[in-house]
Amino acid sequence: MRMRWWTVLAAAGVGGLTYLGINLCREVATALGGTPTGDRLRRMQSSPRWHDHGFVNSQPAPPPNPDVDQWDALSRSLRDRAATKPTGPIPVVRHLGPQGRVEGAPVVTWYGHASCLVELDGIRLLMDPVWSDRCSPSQLIGPKRLHPTPVALADLGPIDAVVISHDHYDHLDEATCAILGETTTCRFVVPLGIGAHLEAWGIEPGRITELDWDESVVVGTVTLTCVEAQHFSGRWLSSRNTTLWSSWVVKGPSGCVYFSGDTGYYDDFAGFAARYGPFDIALLAIGAYDQTWRYVHLDPEEAVAAALEMGSPLVMPIHWATFVLAPHPWAEPVEWLVSAAAPAGVKVVIPRPGEPVEVAHPPDLEPWWRPLAIAPTPKRRPLVG
Repeated sequence: MRMRWWTVLAAAGVGGLTYLGINLCREVATALGGTPTGDRLRRMQSSPRWHDHGFVNSQPAPPPNPDVDQWDALSRSLRDRAATKPTGPIPVVRHLGPQGRVEGAPVVTWYGHASCLVELDGIRLLMDPVWSDRCSPSQLIGPKRLHPTPVALADLGPIDAVVISHDHYDHLDEATCAILGETTTCRFVVPLGIGAHLEAWGIEPGRITELDWDESVVVGTVTLTCVEAQHFSGRWLSSRNTTLWSSWVVKGPSGCVYFSGDTGYYDDFAGFAARYGPFDIALLAIGAYDQTWRYVHLDPEEAVAAALEMGSPLVMPIHWATFVLAPHPWAEPVEWLVSAAAPAGVKVVIPRPGEPVEVAHPPDLEPWWRPLAIAPTPKRRPLVG
């Protein structure tokens, strides 16, 4: 009996969807990472940051605003979708540079979003590397990269350590970590609990160092210190705060770098600057702010305030331009940052993705992003008075 053509097509379609679904489930299950157990879990539970069933911020969250919620943010993102993206290709700089090591004062290369290479006193640290096309548990769905990675991972040269701030997908990328684990001998320095994810992705336990806030590890001539951040963690909606989040201080004989990762504004920027500074440059997250989650993300004006409290180091903005994660216009974070920094006397450097910056000799500000913005963005008022 001959099968009708539409029956064949339907069977093929069902088979294709089944295959796609199975592979999607496998991909997501792998990306979720591992679950802390045994000695790792006991160490986490002994941390002063651990309460009941997870980690907590040192400052309690304010009560939620009844006028804004996640659905409101999603609605605004969809309504203003065109403004959240650039109008043309984002210029990237393919700078391979010497394959040796940069001695002396810091050189920082921003590759987009929060991914940075910090070179200091001959040590090369890769911060929050995300080289995948999407920051998502699946490369089929989720926020898609707005510009290509400036260089391939294989072209970065020697890496001494990969440093992770927290386990969200736009900061901890399974594919990137797995490649670095296979192709390099670098260490992985992470907050408490994240080692479980790395081990699930094939990273040997002996290469992983997990730290609590105010704990340090020495990599060559450089000291890496895990410091407080005001944020949260979780790679699945039903599992929150089961690993720690942090910012990082990178200090060597020739300089000191602050890397914010993700953090909201809190009252100890001056405190850890006094303990671990002075800072030559602060890599501060300025994007993905919104009324809905302002407690856990700096807005640009708060980034300037934080820089002032840290002693007014040079500021390089991160956590903007690469992925659409909030309803604000694409170029608004840097325009707001520039307008807030100038009267405060805070010097800002805003490189193109892939463009290295010698911290001791920062280039003059060049507004390369303005031709790609839908319209100039005026100075914004703070989201909270």
